[in-house]
Amino acid sequence: MKFLFPFAKRFIAGHDFKSAKPVIDKLISDGYMVSIDYLGELSRNKKDCERAYKEYMNVIDVYRDSKIDISIKPSQLGLKFDPKMCHYYTQSIVWAAYTNNQTVRLDMEDASLIKPTLDLCYKLRKDTDNVGVALQTNMLRTKKDLPELMTEKVSIRLVKGAYKGNNKIAYQNKKQIEKLFLKQSLMMLSDRSRSYYHLKDADTPVHAIGTHDSEIIRSIIKYLKTIKITKQDFDFELLYGIRRDLSKELKDRGFRVRLYVPFGKDWLPYTLRRLKEWKNLKFVISNIFKEIFRF
Repeated sequence: MKFLFPFAKRFIAGHDFKSAKPVIDKLISDGYMVSIDYLGELSRNKKDCERAYKEYMNVIDVYRDSKIDISIKPSQLGLKFDPKMCHYYTQSIVWAAYTNNQTVRLDMEDASLIKPTLDLCYKLRKDTDNVGVALQTNMLRTKKDLPELMTEKVSIRLVKGAYKGNNKIAYQNKKQIEKLFLKQSLMMLSDRSRSYYHLKDADTPVHAIGTHDSEIIRSIIKYLKTIKITKQDFDFELLYGIRRDLSKELKDRGFRVRLYVPFGKDWLPYTLRRLKEWKNLKFVISNIFKEIFRF
């Protein structure tokens, strides 16, 4: 799979934190917010979990004066084979981030981990409120999970979903997923507008809309004109290395743009998901051309 590495380098800030830090620093200085992810998932032993834990704690310490996001895959900290250890490591990371006014977001993984991840999120939030979670529109249960999380004032990153499932647990039709993703995105914006501006609830969280879909983004921006909400009331979250032209355009227009920035040596699963999500290399190549020729 080494032939994929040239493509992987486009999506990944570095093979370790030392090589990734200059990239992250440049993004921050350019006015982007960042959500930093140490690559790796489905750790199989405590040694792997401990290594991931130490990486995250180091990132939090280095950026103690910056309001970054930390993105964690709970399986990387042992959720599948030792939930108690996972909770201990994640809670320690959350507390360290809390002292720096930083947010920890739990990435959503395959269907078997949705409930355990949400349970972990709710458990962590009993102590601090700087814990958010990702939801995948393509999963059927998100229709129920989304309003429940909004009611509990959990910051949500909504994505279409890179992890697939059969028709008993997931939507299969791309157009249906896109339509539902837009609907759920507008739900989150309406919730922010209603709670923060109408009910004057200062604890209302800022949500993130994770997409590179230009049509969906245009629809969202158009919707903003119909409700009381500002460009600073939510994040557009994009993957590092994809549609850099789009992220810059949104940032220059005054929107909050957060880039999901992964680093680490375990780049292959992440890269394969990116390519699988976009069917083939055609999507990646076409977006490179879009950046160059801006069409």
